[in-house]
Amino acid sequence: MANPSQCLEEGAGRWPPRPPGPYSEAQRLALEELVAGGPEALRAFLRREQLPPFLSEPEVQAIARGALPPAAAPEPAGEPSAGASLDASSLTYFPERSDLEPPALELGWPGFASGAFRGLTRVEAHFQPGCGDSIYGCKEAVRRQIRSARQMIALVMDSFTDTDIFKDLLEACSQRQVKAYILLDQSSFPHFLKMCKDLGVDLEQEKVSLLMRIRNITGKTYYTRSGAKIVGKVREKFMLIDGIRVTTGSYSFTWMDGKLNSSNILILSGPAVAHFDLEFRILYARSKPINLKELSSCERNRVLDQLVRITVASRDSTRENFLGMEFLYLRAFVGNLKRKRSWLHASREAVYMSNNAMHASPPLTKRNGSLVMRPHWIVER
Repeated sequence: MANPSQCLEEGAGRWPPRPPGPYSEAQRLALEELVAGGPEALRAFLRREQLPPFLSEPEVQAIARGALPPAAAPEPAGEPSAGASLDASSLTYFPERSDLEPPALELGWPGFASGAFRGLTRVEAHFQPGCGDSIYGCKEAVRRQIRSARQMIALVMDSFTDTDIFKDLLEACSQRQVKAYILLDQSSFPHFLKMCKDLGVDLEQEKVSLLMRIRNITGKTYYTRSGAKIVGKVREKFMLIDGIRVTTGSYSFTWMDGKLNSSNILILSGPAVAHFDLEFRILYARSKPINLKELSSCERNRVLDQLVRITVASRDSTRENFLGMEFLYLRAFVGNLKRKRSWLHASREAVYMSNNAMHASPPLTKRNGSLVMRPHWIVER
């Protein structure tokens, strides 16, 4: 392989092109423009710097909508705050190891030593929609795996709103004393809570909280120089059963994936399960606990904020309507004044003409057999 000096001699003084890597300063600056000024600022930057677009339109809209300003994104205690310094950027150094202790898997965890035997290697593939007698192959396979659990279920999911699967989890916990760990993406967690509320399930009840741990998790967080941040989503979907089987694939625990969308899952056993075992414990250490009281308070605050916005919008609309009515009234008033002025001008001209005629030959009328002067009105100028 040629060294850089040889490449310089052969390339007329130019360094060889650097292979593309995961980091791009141009893309970082483009993201700064997008967060600060929106999609139009991003497009202007790409044109100015003659850069090819690297974001699809859905990605542009998602980043523009999801970017959180520093004031709207307070960091919990114990995490580094990017908003603490205005000079914070995506290049700011953060240690890879946290000073905080990872949360304990207090419900228990199957103990397997490194390289321990987890069963024979086996792979099952399921698709949805399926063929033959099993048209709901993915959902039926997931429910069978939950019903086969005897010790532990560890779940990572982007969206969980399927009531049938959730009922199977509750049954496994309540009737077979199976411990369940559930990690859900933070953006979809309110929908999971609504499902629980619709089913009448109180997650704070002792019989649920003793056997189930529910936490939320996000993807990576990108910090801009202004302190704003872009939070990624969790796209991992897998379910670990008793530490010896894992179900993974594109299938999400939602009604649409169970009935309409095309998806697939793999059921794995054997040495490959150890990788998912480690990955779940890593994700669990990154996850955050759920405070339902704070969530309900945040929900109330969100409703109040919406009411305030509606009130302000209504007030602004009322003000606009009032100003519009005032304008119409003034325009009608001015038009009325103009008409009155024209009428008065015409009346004065008519009176002037009739006045001259009256003084030249006063009108006479006949009353009681004699001629008398007919009364008339004179308008003074």
